[in-house]
Amino acid sequence: MKNRIFTLVLIIVLFLQGGAYGQFSSQCVDHGFCFKITPPESVNDPASLYTFELEAPASIGWVAVGIGPSMIGSYIVMAWPSTNGSAIITQRIAERYTVPSVTSQQSDLTLDTASSGVKNGKFIARFTRAASVAGSTIESSGQDLVWALQTNERPPDDASTRDIFIHNAKGRYNFVPSAVGFSTATLSKYDKYIMIHGIVMFAVWGLIVPGAVFIARFTRNIIPQKWFKLHWGIQQFLATPLTLVGLISAFAAGVRFHAANTHHFLGVVVFIGFISQISLGWIHHKLYDPARKYFPWWTKLHWWWGRALILVAFIQILLGLQQYNASQGIFVGYYIYVLFILSAYAGLSYHLYRKRKRDLEAFAKSDVVYTGIRQDDIEQQSLLITST
Repeated sequence: MKNRIFTLVLIIVLFLQGGAYGQFSSQCVDHGFCFKITPPESVNDPASLYTFELEAPASIGWVAVGIGPSMIGSYIVMAWPSTNGSAIITQRIAERYTVPSVTSQQSDLTLDTASSGVKNGKFIARFTRAASVAGSTIESSGQDLVWALQTNERPPDDASTRDIFIHNAKGRYNFVPSAVGFSTATLSKYDKYIMIHGIVMFAVWGLIVPGAVFIARFTRNIIPQKWFKLHWGIQQFLATPLTLVGLISAFAAGVRFHAANTHHFLGVVVFIGFISQISLGWIHHKLYDPARKYFPWWTKLHWWWGRALILVAFIQILLGLQQYNASQGIFVGYYIYVLFILSAYAGLSYHLYRKRKRDLEAFAKSDVVYTGIRQDDIEQQSLLITST
């Protein structure tokens, strides 16, 4: 009797495990947009078909689901109702922050015309796609998905149109092809390493590098014997190694350079610019002449190149947040922080300028140094560079 019960339990367990992949997984996100994904019985077969069902209010502009951790570089399926109530689907790929381009592989998708279209106040697009197509594979162990929608503006009845308004809602989910379905409670490997990448890079380019610039720009009159050591040490021993950590974490997440991706391309520009800025700083101090009557071009280039690099890095951080589909609150907080940094820099620069001007008018001289290098720093610089 015990053996029969054990055998019955074993059969039930095996049945449930074998049939788990046939169960659909459904997720509702925003503005009434829901999508269902039914895995094939064998998720390890690249030719196996996944069934997608996108559902939204009949008044929807368009909806989309992408296979990948971000819109950039992902194969995206966009769908919208036609003027006669049928469903239009198109497979696209986003290479930049523009309208996604139509792929040459529209045959990857098979629309179920019988169950798709506008029905009972709902728009439904039901289609199948193989687990693996040229350029895109649905991972059997778990797949990051992105979604987006436009609630108002609907594209024309042309699957290859580029007349598509930008989304007004978006997000991302982790899909596990089993009975578990969509998983949002745990972070995927991509999420973990990309979050490390984002936090580290913001720490470097949002806090550390601007802090070093503020020290060089505004503390020469406060700590004349220490500002150079702090400025140089922060850039050398904090910014440089942490930048490398940020790059390594991105590669560990599985990110590979794509020249068409603006965030990737601009990241290379910032990295090369940072290396050149460190070199300019070395030249600036190596060729420093205490008896100079003017500021040489390499000194001015070091000043302005550093400021420009921070502005580019601010844009780069913004592109990273957009690519990761960060929440609206994070964007608002970031905008406020950047505005604070820029306002503080402009305000302190104007304060030093006004103080120096008042001193020159009153005493025909001023001890305020708001650019260049103080004479008092020469000995300290020489000692530090020689010992280094």
